[in-house]
Amino acid sequence: MRTANLFPWRSRRQARCLRVWGGAFAASLLAVVALIGGLRADGAVTLRAKSSVLAGIREVNQALAARQAQGIATQTQALEPMHPPVPWPSALASVASVLPPQAWLSELRYEPPTLVLTGYATALPALSTLRGELGKIVGFTPGQTGELQQDAEGRWTFIFQVKSQG
Repeated sequence: MRTANLFPWRSRRQARCLRVWGGAFAASLLAVVALIGGLRADGAVTLRAKSSVLAGIREVNQALAARQAQGIATQTQALEPMHPPVPWPSALASVASVLPPQAWLSELRYEPPTLVLTGYATALPALSTLRGELGKIVGFTPGQTGELQQDAEGRWTFIFQVKSQG
């Protein structure tokens, strides 16, 4: 059974209630739609930003790899010897063979392309012999004669240089 609404204020109240609740429902529906749209737009913007950052990182990595490859090529070119390699075992054996018994080495230093022989001798003729024999060192040619001095104990200190061939 249906009841009749006999008072006019009830019908106005009912219409007003429908308007208020209908407006609240429509407003909340609009807010939900706007929120979903905003989140999707934010997700799209974030995705584009992340993809552009990723593309930038890839470009930087490619540039870095190219720079490293160029640096490695430059380093290998710099490491390539300007002078032919010295046959060290035979060179050191020939240094030992040209040293007279009255002379010994205190330092043997290689500063490419020069081998520096520093040492002592008990007699001056041993230094003359050594100087004449420097041409027999394998892979080297005679270079400059350095300092010759007599120390307090009567030994002669010497410095000879030989240059690598090439």
